[in-house]
Amino acid sequence: MHFLDSMGPVLASSAKERAKQVPVRLLLAALVAWAMNEAGMIRWIPLWLAAALIVQAFELWAMAPFRRAEPSTGRLAIAVALASTTLMATNYAVIALVIWSTNHPALVTLAALTMAGGLLTNVASGIASRTIFFIGGGPYLAALALMPVIKVVQGDTRGVVVMTLSAALFVGMMLNIYWRVHGSRQAEVQSRAEAERRLEQAQAAMADRAAMAAIVSHELRTPVSAILAGAHVLRGGKLPEQREETADLIIDAGRLMTGMLNDLLDHSKMEAGAMSIESRDFELGDLVRDTARFWAAPAADKGLMLDISGVDGDAVWLRGDPYRLRQIINNLVSNAIKFTPAGTIGIQVAAPRGDDLHCLSLTVVDQGAGIAPEAMSRLFTPFAQGSAEVARTYGGTGLGLTVSRELARLMGGDLTVESTPEKGAAFTLCVDLPAGEPTPADHDLDAEAPVLGRRIRVLAVDDHEINRRTIALVLQPLDVDLATASDGHLALSLLAEQPFDVVLMDVNMPGIDGNEATRQLRASGGLNAGVPVIGFSAGTEAEQVDACYAAGMTDWLAKPLEPRKLYDALHRAT
Repeated sequence: MHFLDSMGPVLASSAKERAKQVPVRLLLAALVAWAMNEAGMIRWIPLWLAAALIVQAFELWAMAPFRRAEPSTGRLAIAVALASTTLMATNYAVIALVIWSTNHPALVTLAALTMAGGLLTNVASGIASRTIFFIGGGPYLAALALMPVIKVVQGDTRGVVVMTLSAALFVGMMLNIYWRVHGSRQAEVQSRAEAERRLEQAQAAMADRAAMAAIVSHELRTPVSAILAGAHVLRGGKLPEQREETADLIIDAGRLMTGMLNDLLDHSKMEAGAMSIESRDFELGDLVRDTARFWAAPAADKGLMLDISGVDGDAVWLRGDPYRLRQIINNLVSNAIKFTPAGTIGIQVAAPRGDDLHCLSLTVVDQGAGIAPEAMSRLFTPFAQGSAEVARTYGGTGLGLTVSRELARLMGGDLTVESTPEKGAAFTLCVDLPAGEPTPADHDLDAEAPVLGRRIRVLAVDDHEINRRTIALVLQPLDVDLATASDGHLALSLLAEQPFDVVLMDVNMPGIDGNEATRQLRASGGLNAGVPVIGFSAGTEAEQVDACYAAGMTDWLAKPLEPRKLYDALHRAT
């Protein structure tokens, strides 16, 4: 940056301060004229007053462009303004030296005060810039250095050493004061800039939250409407042949809501830096095939084909977080199905092994309308859609791709996109993962819901009535003897009075939460002190789950409760 360009932004404050100093300078000019009259320098007074007024008028004119609401940025204007500052200081410094050389007691004192006042006014007007301070204060500093020299030239060497030391001490003191004032000013400016930056961030965050609330509230209306409509159909019972179709509608709507809430929760965790990635062994082909199998029906319903390539060879065992990888693939395939009107969706997988790692590359290619260049920049922005038309046509919170890219980066990889308008888009996940060890397949989730060998007594503890009614509805086919409690205190009272086979304990409750209630139950030594306790909550972080087991719970389930998982947990407990 050119020197003059750097002076432009700070001249505004200097110009306003120097304008405030005009009355003081005019008063000083009159005082100097009066002192010159007292010293018999009458013939110099008109010349001095003319010079003072002309220089002052020139500075006011030169600084005028920088006192406006929008200061000038022209280099010529900046150069003229700086020249006026130098000329003003030089004018007063020269007159101070002239009256100093007279050796008149009153004028010598006035000369010293003129030097001090000139430096102090430049401390105020040059507080924002050291350069401006030295441009305005330089002539005064030079004049202070010449004062002892003038005495020596005049042959008066009395006190020259003391005078020189005093001048040096005064200059040092003035520079120290300026340095401290300038440093405080800079700290204030930085603090103000930081405060403004934080205010802008807060306003942007509030705008984001408002956008989030608007989008989520709008998008949640769709599944909620489906659930309410389906429930009314089931309640009426007029069309029994539609019962299965209605139940499927409610299940799909519930899964849609769960997906939205999971995206919101994941996004919040990432913003707070609380998202964690697991590490366990999994087989890449099984993961991709299972995911494709999950989306086969929605794709077929729309007349689309899923084409998987790269997983037909030998098994590739990796170590990473298969749940989060599946989440990314689900988001990509879901979007591909959403935006592809007809044709094939390709899932291309490759995981060549390097020295120590497998370079996993997974690409989902669709045959949709593609992504417009202007939409690319906001594609991974939270709560943003490709366009208003896309938002109206397809809906969604706009969080899926944001969460997917952040998950990829948490794994040490990235999610990128290539697209040509009208020719579809290709999203590619790239991440390096270490080789894993083959592990036995777990088929527990494919088992049928168990049939209990006897009628069991179950205590369900939850502070929300809807949740208690939901548990009662889910357990109704098992014909259990169910009791409910709305808080931890009531649950402990019931557990102290009658035996139970299993306790279903909500973790997050007001008052005594599920963990504390379990700890008190285990420490009670009563008839249910050893009863199996199955905890359930929406908090799925590893430390939250570990806290449940540490409190004495024997099993744990995530909300929303899935009936089959609850049945399996009851089977394990009994």
